[in-house]
Amino acid sequence: MRRCLPIIALLFLVAAACAPQGSPATAEGVRYFSVSFAPGTDTGTPSAPLPETTEYAFAVTVEARDLWGDRVTGFSGEVEVSLLGATLRSYRRISLMNGTSDPVTVRFGDGYRVERIAVTAIATEKTIVDAREIRLPTGPVGVSDPIYLISPRIPAVQGSLASVDDGGPSRLEKRNLTIRGPYDTAAGRHRDLVVIAAIEGGFYLSETDCEEFCSIYLYTHSTPYVEDGDDRAVVAPGMLLAEVNGSVFEYFGFTELSFPTFTPRRDGDGRILRDPAAIPAPRDVTACVDAADDLCLEGHEAMLVTVTGIAVDDFDEQDEAWSLYSQFPLRTSAGGVVMAQTVYTAPSFDPVAMKGVPIVSLTGLLKQHTSSRPSTWILVPRDGQDIVTGGM
Repeated sequence: MRRCLPIIALLFLVAAACAPQGSPATAEGVRYFSVSFAPGTDTGTPSAPLPETTEYAFAVTVEARDLWGDRVTGFSGEVEVSLLGATLRSYRRISLMNGTSDPVTVRFGDGYRVERIAVTAIATEKTIVDAREIRLPTGPVGVSDPIYLISPRIPAVQGSLASVDDGGPSRLEKRNLTIRGPYDTAAGRHRDLVVIAAIEGGFYLSETDCEEFCSIYLYTHSTPYVEDGDDRAVVAPGMLLAEVNGSVFEYFGFTELSFPTFTPRRDGDGRILRDPAAIPAPRDVTACVDAADDLCLEGHEAMLVTVTGIAVDDFDEQDEAWSLYSQFPLRTSAGGVVMAQTVYTAPSFDPVAMKGVPIVSLTGLLKQHTSSRPSTWILVPRDGQDIVTGGM
């Protein structure tokens, strides 16, 4: 028998089919902020980043938006400005009236690769946290379009803003960075970086044309290997790298790039390009040592340097510097002192037997260690050939 729906049920189904399937949400209150640049602002592109400068400045307008993207004219308050990694150098807060701000210039320094200007709404009332009065964030946020900047160079990482009394820590300490060489407009790419030494569970890397703060130590925690075509090779002096990435840390005043990754420059067959001639010549820092000029030595940290006209100074063999770390003092003819460590890289050199014996020169990597005494500066030769005695 054919069954028919009751008339009431049929009317119910028809009504349900014709009824709207849920009501649209009501756009009440601020859901987010738009952060807009002034018309015509150049924010760079990935292939054409903005040139390096000590400070960047961008005029922005901040507007409160509802769920549909319309301006919330009923909002008046303040937002707090932040950046991905750069150092903010302008006022941290922006005031909005009737849902919008006047154009405000945001200034920042130490910006690299990609930056964004972010804002967060903050409460009008102050809250006590750890005996400090602060304005807590209230939820809505906003982020600008990306600003494309150049990659940092080694001098930007090695250069410091702090006193050398505490090791002159990098102003980019604790940031994860990708480092490249300077941009060569003629070649249309960044210049290569060159490995200058591979010792002590890592390797030293340098720019090829640079005045100061030119080198940095990459702490790989073990012997660094790299794929070289179909082979596996140890990272060695003269290897050319296109870029390196890692986190900047200070180890007792010595700037390091920790847990690094790196991209070698390769030929068409995947072989790593090598150019030993690209390794910068050692800098003579004898005058810096004679003058106990820490600023001069700081500018040569991790670089290949030479000290001339020296001798192993008398030292107490029971002292911890020698007994624990095999470090010993070198004294110049003018009375300057720098520490040295040869046990691992030039083991045939016997500092105890060489006390007082004239040494023509000692070349090596310049390290800083703020817990070392009598000097914070330590010279580490690459091998025995870096030590030139009177009999050679």
